[in-house]
Amino acid sequence: MTRSTTEPSTDAATPAPPPPPITGRLRTIALFAVLLGLLLDLLDIVIVNVALPTIQEEIGASPSDIQWTVGAYTLAFATMLVTGGRLGDIYGRKRIFIIGMTGFALASLAAGLAVAPEQLTAARFVQGGMGALMVPQVLSILQVMYPPHDRGKAFSALSVVFAVGTVAGPIVGALLTATNIAGLTWRTIFLVNLPIAIVCLIVTVKLVPESKAESARRLDIPGALLVGVGMLLLVFPLIQGGSLGNPIWIVLSLVASAAAFAALVVVERRRADSPLIPMSLFSHRSFRGGLAVSLLFMGGVMPFFLLNMLYLQMGQGYSVIKAGLVGVIWGFAVPLFTAISARRITPKLGRLGLQLGLGMLITGMLLLIVAVHTFDVITPWALVPGLVIGGAGMGMTFAPLLTYTLNDVPVDAAGSASGVFNTVQQMGAAIGIALSSMVFFVLLSVQSAPVADTQETALRSQLTAQGVSAAEADTVVAQARTCFEERIRLANPIADSDACRAQAGRADDFQRDATRVAYQQTMERALVYQIVMFSLAILASFLLPRRVGQR
Repeated sequence: MTRSTTEPSTDAATPAPPPPPITGRLRTIALFAVLLGLLLDLLDIVIVNVALPTIQEEIGASPSDIQWTVGAYTLAFATMLVTGGRLGDIYGRKRIFIIGMTGFALASLAAGLAVAPEQLTAARFVQGGMGALMVPQVLSILQVMYPPHDRGKAFSALSVVFAVGTVAGPIVGALLTATNIAGLTWRTIFLVNLPIAIVCLIVTVKLVPESKAESARRLDIPGALLVGVGMLLLVFPLIQGGSLGNPIWIVLSLVASAAAFAALVVVERRRADSPLIPMSLFSHRSFRGGLAVSLLFMGGVMPFFLLNMLYLQMGQGYSVIKAGLVGVIWGFAVPLFTAISARRITPKLGRLGLQLGLGMLITGMLLLIVAVHTFDVITPWALVPGLVIGGAGMGMTFAPLLTYTLNDVPVDAAGSASGVFNTVQQMGAAIGIALSSMVFFVLLSVQSAPVADTQETALRSQLTAQGVSAAEADTVVAQARTCFEERIRLANPIADSDACRAQAGRADDFQRDATRVAYQQTMERALVYQIVMFSLAILASFLLPRRVGQR
């Protein structure tokens, strides 16, 4: 029988891998602390979304300020990820993890104490930068603490954390905001990081082993600058472009971003001494294919949570807490099927297990489209089949995706590989959220006109039955339509205006029904974007070997 390529070689010329620096219960505790630090970062990427209306009200933030509350984190995180991974290779992964965790905790404190939008934006930017120092070290530390034959368990736990962190942010944010601990409302979503960070730091200092990459001598400054500039030129217009009316500089910025990344490839290929991104990473088929699948997968799954929140809160009138708790249905399935996939499905089916997961995501989206189309007023129970199957598909995709992407990467390049992997994930999420949001709001604007036409007829009939004169009915209908269109433009179904105040109490049914139908029809069509992204991810998955360890 032929030995697996993942088994240790018995050839005398090939030395056995060194024993792990920490084992047993202490290693488990160290793993828990490192993964808890990663979970903090993952939660903070999305936890703020459900608290945005409260933040806007309490500190007087404008729509642009609110956008930057989310965007500043993403911008700093995506820009610094690869450099953060390489800094760990050079100066020590444990050291950089501790620096990142400490900075993240201090930035969380600053965000929780912010009294002005500018202060909150600055704190979120620092949070993102510190998270970018912290996150790439996690994968590197795991590869140091666990020998190859033991990494399956660690990667399974890592996959669960990634999955839970991705879906739990809105739930945790809703609970913390709604419970209003000590009258702090939204501030608790940041301040809760402090005690958790302190525990992580204590355990990390005492138990986590230090490690460096032997070949990493100094930071590749040209490479770091090109990565930072490329990501800035890519992410900034995706965050800011919509609020500025998508001027021509948006296109120029995206073109310049592509040029910066092309220049990065040229520079890194020519650099022999300690490159930021070793081009040898891309000689591994599993690494190349995993990055392609990850880009498309994250570009589909991350926008879904935003669209679902918009539909439930704005279209169906769900409260923050109720909308957040609906996510529990999806969130329950993710870690369960992540563990099942890592232990049972992937070892037996290989690449097919990942493809089944993506297929289940597509099935989940189709079931959600049917549910949204069928029920004008939707209950959480109507969403259960689509959310459970979609969450299961996400879990089944996460575990093999991590395993395939990082399985063949040598420990010496772990920091760079981790940074590239996380950067690609963030690129996929940023691009996906920008494109999916654009599709959603364009569709909403398009749907609003025919919906208003239909509701106008019903409102006019209602007013006539009440004995309202034709002239007065025309005035009320016009005010109702103006109010509806303004609320659609602001993406705020309860926004106040002169037109809304003028028709208040006379066209409430019009506003409720028109808003519900507009968001219902928009959601049906917008979810097609997710189906397209997951379908492309299935096609990209054929770049992966059939089994881990194959070339």
